[in-house]
Amino acid sequence: MTGNSTDLCELIRAVLSEAVGSDLGPEDDFFAAGGDSLAAEQVLAALSTRLSRPVEGWMLLDHPTATSLAAALSATR
Repeated sequence: MTGNSTDLCELIRAVLSEAVGSDLGPEDDFFAAGGDSLAAEQVLAALSTRLSRPVEGWMLLDHPTATSLAAALSATR
């Protein structure tokens, strides 16, 4: 990843980390790290606000790592 993709991945990684209360790497699975439905709602709200676009719940379920979610969001712009 380069440029904006790297920035997006880092933003997502930071939001996921904050939601689970531990430092996640770009390939760490949000749900395996302790993310639950409440934390997922916090992630979706934070990302939707910061990106100024809706981030749907299915996206996090299908793409539970920062890297995969960044790629999915980049592909749907």
